[in-house]
Amino acid sequence: MRQSGGIWRRSVVVGAALAVLFGVVGVPKGWAQDLERTKIRLGYMPIAEETPKFVAYELALFKKRGLEVEMVRFESGPDMGTALLGGSIQVGMIGTPGMINAAVAGRPLIYLYDNGTNVKGPQGHEYFTGLVVLEGSPIKDIGDLKGKKVALNVLKTNSEVQTVMQVERWNREHPDRKIDLTNDVRFTTMPFGSMLAALERGLVDAASVLEPYTTQMLSRHKIRIISPVSYALEDWPVSLGVARRDFAENHVNTLKAYKATWFEAVRWIRENSAEAKKIMIKYTGMPADVASRSVLPTWGEDLQSVRDRSSKIMDAMVRNKMLPKAIDLSTVIIEDPSTLKPKR
Repeated sequence: MRQSGGIWRRSVVVGAALAVLFGVVGVPKGWAQDLERTKIRLGYMPIAEETPKFVAYELALFKKRGLEVEMVRFESGPDMGTALLGGSIQVGMIGTPGMINAAVAGRPLIYLYDNGTNVKGPQGHEYFTGLVVLEGSPIKDIGDLKGKKVALNVLKTNSEVQTVMQVERWNREHPDRKIDLTNDVRFTTMPFGSMLAALERGLVDAASVLEPYTTQMLSRHKIRIISPVSYALEDWPVSLGVARRDFAENHVNTLKAYKATWFEAVRWIRENSAEAKKIMIKYTGMPADVASRSVLPTWGEDLQSVRDRSSKIMDAMVRNKMLPKAIDLSTVIIEDPSTLKPKR
């Protein structure tokens, strides 16, 4: 993540040494022969949700299954989406509201795995933390946001939809202190890395933040969480792995090998969190002291649960006129690519 004047980059020595250390072996017989394609250009963003990709690449787990992966960095989701639709990458990631918008719009994409789900860490806050204010702020809860400015990263993405759903629940539970998002609150968009300065300078009153920015804020200035993301929805699905539908239809075994590698990396991260964070530093530029204290998301294997929670987000987007209609997400969130019928 690039920020001016604060975040500096450190790298760690990984690769072959780690592969030996953690027992990565050669390519099992049968994997490469069964793959429709061995070379994949894999899109990633420099964020913690992508850590399984970083681990799989650095520990040679892709090679273990016969895949030759080229890692392609993107600084924004829309740029990755354009590359995916254009065919210059084969697999990428997308935020859940973006997935929903693309699905409703009929984009030829399918979603294959949980690329990151919100979780509360031992530090006491969640990966996608929620609405925060400075410690000395008079704002105590969502009801105090009337007439205030709230910083979001980008509209129609996780931060806006989460905030809308938090306010929805607040209004149900506190009818005497309802918030009208159209008239009572002003949303201001800015990079996550600019939000602390905006709070300190009084440019905004509250901000929707996620890791590692929460940890950075806590290390530089006391902040207070007035509404965690879990208040909107428990286990918020932050992003999903995505491929073009036609690629998936004609490369079933390749995608199965990719998914098997992804989940092997996930299991490794669960057992080796500290080492995983060191690998993450290389790809995100996150300072080591921040990385070591930050909350990682979780990555689940139950795609039905992800689909159900995504449907709740979609319904909220429709209720709040962020989306024209709802669709059946089971048509685009596909656990087993072999159920797709290839087009000849």
